[in-house]
This record gives sequence, structure tokens and C-alpha cells, in this order.
Amino acid sequence: MFNRSYIIGHNGHPHYFTDARISVLQKQSYSSKNDGELLHILKQLSDQTKWEIYVLLHHVLEISVNDIAHILKLSPSRASHALSDLRFIGLVEAHRCGKLMCYSLAHKRWLRRFARFVS
Repeated sequence: MFNRSYIIGHNGHPHYFTDARISVLQKQSYSSKNDGELLHILKQLSDQTKWEIYVLLHHVLEISVNDIAHILKLSPSRASHALSDLRFIGLVEAHRCGKLMCYSLAHKRWLRRFARFVS
């Protein structure tokens, strides 16, 4: 048994946990090996441009760099650089559309896990 004092919190709710509840919370909050990769993705998406592109790609099957730049009011080079980073971490796939490069969301199992985390 842990040595914890019983503190009455706001609205009379106790602010302590039983040993059993602490054990359950410790098991639930245990980080898996994939969490490092998930944290890296979250760091990349903390960039405003990358986040806007990621959200845009949820609304289309595929789209060219120039269209992304036009829709989001970015320079094509800025959009291309952000897409390159998103591609490197596996969130985005590139496809040749004639003379253009088109981009779409990657469909990997761990990306579904990330999508559930975000939603």
C-alpha cells in the first residue's frame, strides 16, 4: 500500500486513487514501441503547413502540388517541401499523374491507429 493522504477536492470529490486503480492506470499508460514513431508524426504535424496539407488530403483521393499550393495559398516550393517531409515519415504517397506528381494519404495499418488517436 502506498502512503498517500486523503484530500477532499473540488465538489467533495476525493483526489487520491486506490492501489488497484493506480495499477490499472499504470498498465493503460504504458508506452509501446510504436509510440516513438507516433510522437515523431505528431511533431511533424505541429507545423501549420504540414497540418493543413494533411487535413486537405483527407478530403481528396489525390491532388497535385500546384493544386495544394493554390488551395492553401502557399508557394509551390513550400508545399513541395512539406509534402516531402510528410512522405518521408510515411503519411503521404506520391503518384505520377502524367507530367505532374500527385499526392494522397498513405494507407498503412499504423496510420489508422494515428487517425483514431487524432479523432
